[in-house]
Amino acid sequence: MRLFLPLSLCLLFVASSVQAEKVVVEKIISDATAIETIVFESKPAHSQRVSTSSSNSTSSVISNSKHVIIVDDVLSSNSGEQVAQLSQGSSKRPPQSSSQQSYTLTGPSSEADSLSQVVTLVKVDKSKRRMYLLKGDEVIQEFRIALGKQPKGHKRFEGDNRTPEGEYQLDYVMEESDFHRSVHISYPQPSDMQWAEENDVDPGGNIKIHGIKNGERRSPSFIQSFDWTDGCIALTNQDMDEFLQLVKMGTPIHIEW
Repeated sequence: MRLFLPLSLCLLFVASSVQAEKVVVEKIISDATAIETIVFESKPAHSQRVSTSSSNSTSSVISNSKHVIIVDDVLSSNSGEQVAQLSQGSSKRPPQSSSQQSYTLTGPSSEADSLSQVVTLVKVDKSKRRMYLLKGDEVIQEFRIALGKQPKGHKRFEGDNRTPEGEYQLDYVMEESDFHRSVHISYPQPSDMQWAEENDVDPGGNIKIHGIKNGERRSPSFIQSFDWTDGCIALTNQDMDEFLQLVKMGTPIHIEW
């Protein structure tokens, strides 16, 4: 308490005499084992309060401002100078003790949103039962897949249980599906339809990337251990959710054996 009163007077003096966009005020609480940090912003008026204790040296704060620096430590004997430097926006930081930590936060960000901006190609290797999400030539994610019951070879007609091979697009999300979420693949292409017409067959369609069938009670690891679809590409439900977070519709997909 003897230290708190002079420090409070010093803080009031500094705050009243300095016109700054941000004033950071630190005061000692209780027995000097914790600090309360208050950030004031003049445009727009806003304040944010973060309390830390000696048992937790890591601070986090979510702010609308570009950068917020939180300094956690007990103020030293020259605390008045430290507060003055901070309140004046000095680029010279006060000396930090070995226990002092500082963090610069730029606000919350979503890794999934970031990756969805850079996935340029979905590649399916049927022979390895793998799907790769690529940024240029760099693989940024990999999934285990299951295929049609006749996995080898390009799909030619309805009911052949084959997964198409070639260049296609992910054209839309199917809102109604018998499976846990579905994304439609742009099969058949004109070349597929031409071949089917020349051979007097139905090229088929409704080829999708989807999760496990709704109502399935067996474990995903068991289901994905064999090829079980009618020609679609299957993921576990968890992988399907992640896939839809990372990949935008319109992304090309390359399927090969």
